[in-house]
Amino acid sequence: MTRPHIDFLQSQALPWKPSPWPFLPGCQLKTLSRDADTGALSLLVRYPSGWAAPAPGPLGTTEELFVLEGMLELDGRRYGQDCYGWFPPGWRHAVRATADGAVALVFLGAEPVSREAAATTARRAVEGVLIDAFALAWVAAGPGAGFGAAAHRSKSLHVAPDGGPATTLITLPAHLHPPDWRAPQEIHGCAEEVFLLSGDLVSPAGAMTAGAYCSRPAAVTQGPYASRGGGLALVRTHGTPQSTEHSAHELELERAPQYQPVLPPALRTRGGGSQ
Repeated sequence: MTRPHIDFLQSQALPWKPSPWPFLPGCQLKTLSRDADTGALSLLVRYPSGWAAPAPGPLGTTEELFVLEGMLELDGRRYGQDCYGWFPPGWRHAVRATADGAVALVFLGAEPVSREAAATTARRAVEGVLIDAFALAWVAAGPGAGFGAAAHRSKSLHVAPDGGPATTLITLPAHLHPPDWRAPQEIHGCAEEVFLLSGDLVSPAGAMTAGAYCSRPAAVTQGPYASRGGGLALVRTHGTPQSTEHSAHELELERAPQYQPVLPPALRTRGGGSQ
């Protein structure tokens, strides 16, 4: 994975731009990150009211989405707020529409290119996924070194067959903080993306609010974390299954840290973090 290190930006600070792709005609996009090697993309997509689009052909890449606002109709199934979809390479959508508009997180495994040759085998080998996240039960996780006795909870949306890449919802309790506001930093063995869906999350990089986005390479130090009101985040991991180690040093976390992001040059004027 060769995405830029982003920790963190508020997606509200990014401009909406017209979609350049036939499979999203008339939509607007915000590009959160792109993998320079594979062309994989993480996007915010805004679908206008009354939108309907014929499929231009099967995409030669995986397509993953999580609906933030509104309702999308895909292949006769309704994807409302907090619904998750996953579609294999070669999938052809028969119907794609929204009556009143929608906004979704969309993740593509490569630059989207219509590939007719991929349609026959891939479409029926693996069916598309529809998961209403509200219908899933929360699974409690053990306390982390950075959270003291507090434990987060998770809902698994997708795990690759080899146990590698995964998409998960994580919720954190209110008034979360490490003991005495000091803790080791986390070091994950895989790359990850985080989009804060609601609530707040405080880190050494600043105070994140809903709409904050991070893209972190494997083995970078991060955290510790705190939250005043709790939070709900979508987390995507890449490469190997997630593993966590901790630094030998401890870091003191401030309740109201200054915004000190790690951003690539093109985004340094658009971070938009809370001050």
